Amino acid sequence: MIYVFAFFGEFGYELLNWQGTIRKFSSQIQPEDKIVCCSRANFYPVYEMANEYIDISEVPLFKNSVANCYYAVNPEDLDILSEANKELDLELKKDIKELVFLELKKKGYDLSAEIKFIFSSEGIKLNNLIWGAYKSFIAKNPKYANIYNYLDLDNNTYKKILPDFSIRELVEKKLGFSLDEKFILCQTGNREIVIRSKDLIDKEFLIEKLSKEVKVVLLNFKTGRNLDSYSRFNQIKNTFEYDCSTFTEQACLVHFAQECIFFSEGDFRSHIYVPPIMGKNVTVIAPITVYDIGTTPLDFWNKFVFKFGGQIIPKNVEDFL
Repeated sequence: MIYVFAFFGEFGYELLNWQGTIRKFSSQIQPEDKIVCCSRANFYPVYEMANEYIDISEVPLFKNSVANCYYAVNPEDLDILSEANKELDLELKKDIKELVFLELKKKGYDLSAEIKFIFSSEGIKLNNLIWGAYKSFIAKNPKYANIYNYLDLDNNTYKKILPDFSIRELVEKKLGFSLDEKFILCQTGNREIVIRSKDLIDKEFLIEKLSKEVKVVLLNFKTGRNLDSYSRFNQIKNTFEYDCSTFTEQACLVHFAQECIFFSEGDFRSHIYVPPIMGKNVTVIAPITVYDIGTTPLDFWNKFVFKFGGQIIPKNVEDFL
């Protein structure tokens, strides 16, 4: 049996309640079974349990869609239950299947073997594990299913994520100095939708102060997918800007950073989860109104998910100053 897992939704849902489920599932299958994981570009370090990893980030329907929970939806219609989005889901599944068959054929797989597709948008139960939005259907509240209310620890096996060290030389060349040198990594999180807090942070002022004490790397990050969260800094003197669109480069910088100081505006953005699942502390600077939203169970995540030496350390702007 070849099991193909394809994730369509938001990064936080993939990290906290998808890749961990696949890892748990991988311990239950037969030795001859194979696992294929499909997700955005260069996210393969998270799927060490997979026999094959297929990048779907350039599939037009995926790239132009918007991530919403476990789903891909239309930019003009974020309702996951609308008829238009149900149609989009069907078309996207068709496109992904075609890509998977093409890639597996290139790699010499026997396509006459039984192949089972598991899509994050379906919501199914397999091997007593819950996939995607299944719990939301049980609760009869599919529109609001999320990792905050429905994160089932027994449904996941978490593991410390390691970077792909083979790209270190590339990162150092772009950076202009050795990753053995001490530096602080800064990343921010903004999104043009889901803006629950309108308060902003004077990041430039804070970073200028940091840069007087230690090297500061500013990570400008954009996935390329429509309306995804992104990180972008204004030019700040005495800092090093690093532009990338892949998890592999981001993870390499996180691993070698002496300290990670991440900003979050509009909401508590999912880029915050990367350092702690890699065993690194991350100091999060956000407006107090972001924490007041109440959708982020930090104590729960720190205690039960991020158990690899890294924690989320929340600070509001006043505390950090």
